[in-house]
Amino acid sequence: MRPVPLWRNSRLRGLLAAGAGLSVAACGGAGGSGVTPVSSTPATVTPSPTPTPTVNYDTAEYRRSGAAATSGAITAWQSGVSGRGVTIAFIDSGIDSASSEFAGRISVASRDVSGQGRGVQDNTGHGTAVAAVAAAGRNDSQIVGVAYEATIAAFRTDNGDCSDGCRYADSNIAAGIDAALNTGARAINISLGGSSANAPLRAAFVRATNQGAVLVLSAGNDGLANPDPLPLGALSAAGGSAVIIVGSVNSSGVISEFSNRAGTAANNYLVALGEDVRSFDHTGQAWLYTGTSFSTPTVTGAVALLAQAFPNLTGARITEILLTTADDLGDPGIDAVYGRGRLNIGRAMAPIGQTSLAGTAIPVSDTSSGALGSAFGSGLATAAGLANVPVTDSYDRLYSFALNSRFRTASPGRLAARLESAGLESTDTDFSAGPFQATLALRATRFRDRPGTDSFRDEDLNSAHLGLAQRGLDRHAAARNPLRETRLSLRQDDIGLSLASGRLAQEALPGSTAPGFAADDGLTPDDAMGTRGRLLMMADWRHRDLTFAVAASNRRLQLLRLDGLPTDNRQSQLLIAANWARGPLVLTLHAADTREQGAFLGTRLSSTFGLEGGHTRSLAAAMDLGRGGWGVRLAGTQGWATPQFGSLSLLRSAGSLSVQNWSVTGHAPLSAGRLSLTLAQPVAITAGQLRLADGTPLAAAVTARETAAELGWARGGLQLAAFHRRNAGNLPGLADTGAAISWRAGF
Repeated sequence: MRPVPLWRNSRLRGLLAAGAGLSVAACGGAGGSGVTPVSSTPATVTPSPTPTPTVNYDTAEYRRSGAAATSGAITAWQSGVSGRGVTIAFIDSGIDSASSEFAGRISVASRDVSGQGRGVQDNTGHGTAVAAVAAAGRNDSQIVGVAYEATIAAFRTDNGDCSDGCRYADSNIAAGIDAALNTGARAINISLGGSSANAPLRAAFVRATNQGAVLVLSAGNDGLANPDPLPLGALSAAGGSAVIIVGSVNSSGVISEFSNRAGTAANNYLVALGEDVRSFDHTGQAWLYTGTSFSTPTVTGAVALLAQAFPNLTGARITEILLTTADDLGDPGIDAVYGRGRLNIGRAMAPIGQTSLAGTAIPVSDTSSGALGSAFGSGLATAAGLANVPVTDSYDRLYSFALNSRFRTASPGRLAARLESAGLESTDTDFSAGPFQATLALRATRFRDRPGTDSFRDEDLNSAHLGLAQRGLDRHAAARNPLRETRLSLRQDDIGLSLASGRLAQEALPGSTAPGFAADDGLTPDDAMGTRGRLLMMADWRHRDLTFAVAASNRRLQLLRLDGLPTDNRQSQLLIAANWARGPLVLTLHAADTREQGAFLGTRLSSTFGLEGGHTRSLAAAMDLGRGGWGVRLAGTQGWATPQFGSLSLLRSAGSLSVQNWSVTGHAPLSAGRLSLTLAQPVAITAGQLRLADGTPLAAAVTARETAAELGWARGGLQLAAFHRRNAGNLPGLADTGAAISWRAGF
């Protein structure tokens, strides 16, 4: 295929056709190696699907549109970007102003700028075909342009005699550029080639880029090592800041044989599909076009998409983005054949560099994640403020990140796995040393420590506990640390000192069956893999029916490894307890001050959010009343929890969060065993907010509280239970219902 000359002298331009046939066809002929006619029989169009909230852009029309499909334009469309409100100017042979593909979008400023007074109507087809690649409408007919809702400013600049190939004078091209600038065009498409521009045309190139327009020019169709002199002249005159020269590749991304290479213009050179590009001419006839004339408008349409999506971008920045986000082809990096590479609109639309909360320097990543504790339920996961976080990239482009989409809500657990949680082997030794009485308790198990299994538990095997319906074994249980517990108690008269570890540390507290932060504190992350150390030191004083105690404890939790999340949770607590017992009545009060590092109320977040830990103050109270095997227990906790964040954190505290739980239990003798009924609401955040660093409030409270009921019967090592949980794990609509039987015996 022999390329035709693209110019006759320094004042004239030729259409960029891949071969003689295309040159003739573009000027009114039909046939040749550069243009393949498409059957005039209307193509079968797949019926549009039933409308859904999400628009389906992957239609038969789209799949016919090679330029749009291969450039990734659909990514922009799916974001609501179509070129609407942006003007694209075409310096060419005019446009078919009657075509329905451009209906309502041809600028009234469109005209013949050659001084011949012919109007804008195209009579060769080249200008129409080029404009269609960039901006044909999305109407299930013909093709869809890259920027299908852009405004088209068509300026006819040909000399009118296309019998031997249309020609374009420098003065006409310059006039077209100035007319385009008067329309506010953000992109100017010049699918022309030939000799170097004269001084007035070079000055027009400079005016265009100075006023924020992007010049997009064809590289040429001579198969040379460098683009044509015309685009090189534009690049030289405008300094390269807002000039893109476009070559052609086939559908496999291989440089077209006819396409001029990047050469000395490699820094400003892109490639796009330029072989068998479907479009249509001024008569509406569909053709498969070949040439850099038809790869160029693909890039022009991309400029329009970026200009609509990010109005703050200058032409120079749009140019830089398109060049730096291209797919690298050929030799690694910028090369003399493919230049910057193949246009990729999807990458150009995506954030580049560091993303930050809009208006701040706080870094934000769209891969930010979190594991929420059950105390939060789905509150943060559904917070509107986290579903639409405004961020900007290194080009100050505004985006919206749905940061809560990667939050992992706590698993509420199921009953069945919980039944294996016991199996404790205990050894207690009492001895006296002078005035001191001492007790040493040792406890070990072949099972693994499971978070939450001790929440409602004591060693009375004649009790059925709500804990059976709480959390249980999961796939990580095998990695948990073996549980070994020790308690040493020393007492002289009314004063005692205790050192304890593990669950024995909890049971050392006065009224240790008290609920809430003293028992089910809500602090343990739901994905904890076991304690590395849980230590308590307590001093107590007894006077008749009263016991007062002060205890300090510390524990360190190893957390399930999740990408970007802390793996350690350290908790320290100072607790003051009072217990009063007289006859059948027992009253217990606990006041606790708890500090955490690495997690907060069972929740841990990736570094973007800046969560470092928290501080919780709580009051727990319980009343036990029992006589003759009959009894009732009322218990509840009120906490005030304040998260702690780093200085450059996305989230900030907005005051303390209200945290509550309660339970009511009744039991009675039945058939030599004990029947019990328990109603409870486990730990949940009931009120309070967090906020984004920009002040946006985030509701932290659960959207639905768990309510649990359990009916149980126990005798010796046999326990039976039936339970129901509504909104299990404080997750709306999640239910957990079942029954259990457990039997234990020692040997």
